Amino acid sequence: MRKLVSIVAAATIIVIVLAARGLVGTPGIVTAQEVAVVPSQQEQPVAAAETTPQTSSTASVSVTSAHREAADGRWGIERINVPAAWDAAGSFAPVLVAVIDTGIDPSAPFADRIKAGIDFSGSGTLNDEHGHGTHMAGTIAAIAPNASFVNLKVADKRGRCESDTVAKAIRWAADRGAQVINVSLEVAPTHALETAVEHACDKGALVIAAAGNSGSSSPAYPAAYMDAVAVAGTNQEDGLAVLSNHGTWVDIAAPGLKVYSELPGGEYGLETGTSPAAAHVSGVAALALGVAWDTNGDGHIDDEVRYALETFAEPLAQTGTGSGIVNALGTIHYLNCLPQ
Repeated sequence: MRKLVSIVAAATIIVIVLAARGLVGTPGIVTAQEVAVVPSQQEQPVAAAETTPQTSSTASVSVTSAHREAADGRWGIERINVPAAWDAAGSFAPVLVAVIDTGIDPSAPFADRIKAGIDFSGSGTLNDEHGHGTHMAGTIAAIAPNASFVNLKVADKRGRCESDTVAKAIRWAADRGAQVINVSLEVAPTHALETAVEHACDKGALVIAAAGNSGSSSPAYPAAYMDAVAVAGTNQEDGLAVLSNHGTWVDIAAPGLKVYSELPGGEYGLETGTSPAAAHVSGVAALALGVAWDTNGDGHIDDEVRYALETFAEPLAQTGTGSGIVNALGTIHYLNCLPQ
């Protein structure tokens, strides 16, 4: 057991806090909308709209000048030493990343990297009617040129979803080969959700989850489950981002204030919270999985990557941020130095 937390009783059906908040409007930037926090009355059926993962190329992926330009000016990417990590590795094996969220805009600049999708929300479309999911995927895409995506839509246009729906999506992703599962949301703890995270871990997937935005030390789920990586958000001064949760159950931190990324319809916007923080860690995890080797012979490389992420994070003065802020360069350098 990596960590023990007390599970607080809560309703099984809950509206999540999609852990990001829009900031003041800026010319040329769309302000992200507030997420509704209104209980859902019934479980949505899984929609019929589904595609299955296509066979990914095994060719390594190099960082192009176009990719560097797309990532330029995103302060979080610079802060966690991503460009230096690109240079240190040179190229990365392809990695499949599941984004469990509000959907991904099919016209996003990285949409050609979406390999599969399913609508669990009952909305009948894989499109992002909210904006949150596209923003998260955009950050991951900007960090990890080797990442291709599975679009798992669990929340409706108001940002509402349920614990068991998220659990189904986690299992679906793990069973279809996702190596990173980004969960930038918070729902009520349930047995189905906990066992889904355990199942994904057993399959060799890293479940990376937002620590939540209530500004407290109370555990948030699924982040607080021992097999998930719980991510707190930081600001440009390495303090906590506005309302970021924190505590002994948090594993790592990442940039989570005024994070710039894609939105639907060709727009860009700023979001703050532990949602974009989790997306930063998922991006670094995808890079790391692209260079890691199975050094202990257990048939998986998620354990090597998780160890590197947490061991080579930069410690912070702020308490409750786990190992500290994720460090892409330190993570990649360590994994590149392991004997093959």
